Amino acid sequence: MSRHRGAWKVRIVRSLLLAAALMGCAASPNYYSATFNQPDGLGPGDPVRHGGTQIGSVTAISAAGSSGAQVSVQIDHEYASVVYVDSILILQGAGATPSLELFTPSTESSKAADGAQLYGASNDNQAQMLTTILGPEAIGNSYAQFINRYAPPQAAPSPGASVLQNQLMDIFRQTLTMTSALSTSTPAGRAQMDQFREDADAVARQLDAHGQTAEASQLRAEVAQMNAAAAAVGSSPNALTLPKAAPTP
Repeated sequence: MSRHRGAWKVRIVRSLLLAAALMGCAASPNYYSATFNQPDGLGPGDPVRHGGTQIGSVTAISAAGSSGAQVSVQIDHEYASVVYVDSILILQGAGATPSLELFTPSTESSKAADGAQLYGASNDNQAQMLTTILGPEAIGNSYAQFINRYAPPQAAPSPGASVLQNQLMDIFRQTLTMTSALSTSTPAGRAQMDQFREDADAVARQLDAHGQTAEASQLRAEVAQMNAAAAAVGSSPNALTLPKAAPTP
């Protein structure tokens, strides 16, 4: 009898240890990082959100040379499934109450492994550029916000309207090229285009870091073409295109 009782005790102890181990594994967060050219007050402990829900926090910030800062984050294990290889960490509330918003342009990409390097966007302009390049599903969602920063508001297609993507990109090209030529006429316009160039350079470096070298090169070439259009006010503007990333296998 005592032998059976001892065996049951051993089984109970083993079960409790196994349960504790499983609970510990489930509670362990996943860790990711991203580079930001302007972290603007972001620090350890600042929240990481997804759709308004806090899913993690910033754990560390370190210098990343000329690229700006390397930001490390932890994501609660239960939310690790919403992190993809093309996910973007977008800086919100810079300088005041900073936080990061996790956004994924296309859920057709693969899930990100623990420790993966994500994309970082220091402002909404960079986020919209990355979104346009990386995510066909998100073009309709991002179009109005991005274009309105450089030209008067225009109607945007409904989110996910893939049949209109070609027409949408044509409008996108024409608007940016036309605006680049006209904006040099005022100090505010020149400052706006300077910011655009800085953001485009930061995005190109992000693409390089993720192996999207063709898209990065094309983006730089298109910005140079836009600069030429701005310098030749009154001439026929050239078409400006934002490169599209190849689908993630």
